[in-house]
Amino acid sequence: MNQNDASHSIPILISIIPNLMGGEGHIIPYHISVSKAANLLGWKHVAAVASEPKIVDLPANWQACLSGENLELKINPIIRIFKYNDIYKLGFSIAKYLEKQILPNSKYNIIFIERFIHVQLLGLLIALCIIPKENLSVWLLYRRDTHKDKTRSIYKVLNKLIKGILKSGKFHLLTDSESLSKSLSNYFNEPVTVMPIPHTDFIDVKAVPPLTNEVICWWPGAPRAEKGWDIIKSLITSVSEEAKQICVVAANTSELSPLFSGVRVELIPHNLSKSDYLKWLKTSNIILLPYDADAYSERTSGIFTECIMAGKIPVVTKGTWMATELSKYGMEELIIEWSQPDIIVSKIINLSKSLTVKKKIKEIQKAYQNFHSVESYAQQMQILFDTSYNL
Repeated sequence: MNQNDASHSIPILISIIPNLMGGEGHIIPYHISVSKAANLLGWKHVAAVASEPKIVDLPANWQACLSGENLELKINPIIRIFKYNDIYKLGFSIAKYLEKQILPNSKYNIIFIERFIHVQLLGLLIALCIIPKENLSVWLLYRRDTHKDKTRSIYKVLNKLIKGILKSGKFHLLTDSESLSKSLSNYFNEPVTVMPIPHTDFIDVKAVPPLTNEVICWWPGAPRAEKGWDIIKSLITSVSEEAKQICVVAANTSELSPLFSGVRVELIPHNLSKSDYLKWLKTSNIILLPYDADAYSERTSGIFTECIMAGKIPVVTKGTWMATELSKYGMEELIIEWSQPDIIVSKIINLSKSLTVKKKIKEIQKAYQNFHSVESYAQQMQILFDTSYNL
C-alpha cells in the first residue's frame, strides 16, 4: 500500500454545524472533544459551520462554509418547512463543501450532526441527494424528546429518506440519554445508540478554601423558564437568618433582585470564558438545577454532568433525567420540591455540610469519569464505524 492509499483509508468525521448559537452552550466544546476522540482513533475530524461574525478563533479544522440563513427564527415550525430558498441554500452549501473538499480524500466519510431542527435535516437530505454516497455514513444525534414534538412525523420521514439513499448499515441514530434512547427507538423504529458526554475533559477542579462562611449556590447558564427562572426568583425572596448564609450566583441577564436581609445575589457575565466557568465551578458549594420536569424528563444536561465530574453537589427537580441519574446512586436527597423557598434554603445548607452526601458524590463522580470521557466516546465511535463498514 502506497502513502496515498494509506491516507485514503483514514476515516474523516465531518461535523455539520448549521448554527453556532453565538458561541453559547455546548456546541463548540462538544465538537472540540469530538475532534480529540477522532484523533485518539487516528481519524481526521473537520467541521463545517455557518459564519457568525461574533465568533473568532475557531479551530483550524473548522471552516465557515455553510449558508448563513437563519432557519431557527421563532415562527411556527410547520410554516418553517416552506422556507424553500433558505433550505436549498443550506443543502447546496453542505454538498459543495463535501464534494469539493472532503469526499475525494477518503473512502470512509462520516457525516455527524448533533444539533439540528427539521429544516436543517431537510437541508442535509438535499445535500445527500446531490453528492456521491459510496461508503458515506450519517450519524444523527438527537438530544431532545423529538418524539413529542409537533414536527415529530417530519423527523421520522426524514430519517427514513436519509437511511433509504445510503448503503445498508451506513445510517445510525444516537443520543446521550438511556431513557431518550428507548423512547426515540420506539418512535423511529430504529436502534438508538447511547453516547457518552465527552466535553468534560477540561474539568480539573480542586478544592478552593472558602473566602466566606456563605454557601455559594450557582445557577449556571442562560436564564430560561425551562431552567427554573421563576423558581430562582422565588428562592431569593427568602428572608431569614438561614437565608443570610446563602449566596445565589446567576447570569446578569437574569436581572435577579433580592430582598434586604435575606439571600444575597451575585450577578456575573452572561457568557463566561472557560477559565471563569471553572472558577465558579470551583467556588460553588451547590449547583442549582431546578429544571422543568416536562422539558428535561429524558433530555440530558451537560451542566449536570460537569457538576458531577467536578465532584460538586447538584440539587434537581423530581421527574427529570438528572433525578433519574441521582436515583441510580441512592442520592434522592438531592431531588428537591421547589415550592417553599425557606425549606429549600434550610435543605441546601444541610446538604452543603453533609459528609454523607459528599461521600456519595465521590462515588457517582468515579462512575461518570469512567463513562463520560473523550476516551469512552472514541471507543463508541469505533464500534459505530466497525458496524457501518463491517470491519
